[in-house]
Amino acid sequence: MGRSVKSAKSSIKETYQLMDSLQETVRNDIKSNISSFEESLRTRLIDAENAIIESSRAREAMVAGIITMRKSIEKAQRKFSRNNNVEDLRTTLLEVAKDISRLKLANDKISDSISMVLHPNMSAVEAVEKFAFDLQRFAGSWERIGREIDQSISELCDDQEPSELVELEAFISKQGYDKLIQSQEDSKPSGVESE
Repeated sequence: MGRSVKSAKSSIKETYQLMDSLQETVRNDIKSNISSFEESLRTRLIDAENAIIESSRAREAMVAGIITMRKSIEKAQRKFSRNNNVEDLRTTLLEVAKDISRLKLANDKISDSISMVLHPNMSAVEAVEKFAFDLQRFAGSWERIGREIDQSISELCDDQEPSELVELEAFISKQGYDKLIQSQEDSKPSGVESE
């Protein structure tokens, strides 16, 4: 027996529910993934920004300190050229040497923080790759639901002759009525179309 209209409508309604479920699943998966993706990028940039700004401030302070040290050495040289006091020059140079050591340590710390920026736990490219990989992984379940929708539609598309028609033709043949129909069709003049 062919599918009834009520049964077809019920099955179509179930297919619409499946479609709604797929749309909601895709929306939720993308929403959760986009949040994670955006957070990864934001964290990457904030970490980089903090390190870069601190590095810039530290380098500005270092340059100012270097200028001050240079002036201090020049002043000590002028003083030495006037009074030939080696101890004053030596004291100044030792203080500058200590300051240079401190600046080198500070520069190493700056380099370490910049290195963390250049080699982060997750780069922006890695965040994009993870996002794409997660979407591809989710797409597998989306495709499965899509196949279920297509299968449901295929099952609803009944292109077979109704069993009642087959049964009626068998009944006509069994009763011998098919001979009457056949002889009627044979007696029609050729070239005349039935209306």
